[in-house]
Amino acid sequence: SDMFGESPGIASITEIHQLSDEQKKAFQTWFDDPLRQETPAHQRVYDYLESITMDFGYQGETYAAEEALRESTGNCLSLAILTTALAKQAGVETGYQLVDSAPVFESQENVVFRGQHVRTKLFNPVQDLEEGELVLLRGGLLVDYFPDDWDRFVSNLTESEYHAMYFNNLASEAIDRKDFNSAYWLLRKVLELMPENAGAINSMAVVYRHAGDVEKSEEIYKYGIEHLPNKVSLLRNYRVLLLDQNRIEEAEEISTTLAKLGESSPFDWLHAGQDAYNSGDYREAVTYYKKAVEIAPYLHESYAGMAKAYYMLGYKSSAKREFENAQKMSYQKSIHSLY
Repeated sequence: SDMFGESPGIASITEIHQLSDEQKKAFQTWFDDPLRQETPAHQRVYDYLESITMDFGYQGETYAAEEALRESTGNCLSLAILTTALAKQAGVETGYQLVDSAPVFESQENVVFRGQHVRTKLFNPVQDLEEGELVLLRGGLLVDYFPDDWDRFVSNLTESEYHAMYFNNLASEAIDRKDFNSAYWLLRKVLELMPENAGAINSMAVVYRHAGDVEKSEEIYKYGIEHLPNKVSLLRNYRVLLLDQNRIEEAEEISTTLAKLGESSPFDWLHAGQDAYNSGDYREAVTYYKKAVEIAPYLHESYAGMAKAYYMLGYKSSAKREFENAQKMSYQKSIHSLY
């Protein structure tokens, strides 16, 4: 850690979910209104959020609860943090879900950021169970920014994973503004919470590379590639490092490894294809989009990605064919019309 200086002040989990006294008082007054006492607590939290977030605007930044409520803005994780802060005050249990909808991509110079979509579940109060009864699925209300019929539930998140997402987002924002010292310490925090977080390990290698320690960056890439199941981004970035050092044969070996990978999720390949497209590697992008089609031929995004890459390569008849395929697989009128 010597090259990254002293650790900056990183907020605690409690501080992230802290509301101002004025905000807490306003919520409590609304929550305790006698006219609302027949409404279950989780529904009251949901209703309060609905009443205060009508003007809540989506922005890419990640905010703690107090700032998200004060500024009425933030990304999906900011909304989850605000929801959690109110739920804690009301004594309502929360859960978190990772959703793979159309991901939010941003490109800054030669760094591509891909946002993950998280939503919060406000659980129904626990009912008294009779002897022998089991609860297989807790009911509740989902709080989400952009609810969509085509959102794909990926997994439930543990509290540690949810907290790690906050620090991971802040680390990405620090990388964006080239504050690699802060990014390093924030990623350390992520890895304390989730030692095998592939995104954080990948980002840590990026941070070391930009800080000038290429040997440590390579060491981290190799560790992630050897030990982690989700290694598409790690392999792609390691290949970039090898090409920068003119280690062509080793880079070609990485390309061969990527081509042979059989990742189970088509979204891994969609994301890899988008990364390659944004980097100008259009032939490579086509390869990844084709792998997504092999796994899930019903996803219109894969065909649209191929169409864009073919167009950039000058293969306009192929681009037209893939846009027609994308159109066939799209069910929303707006997307169908776009294609």
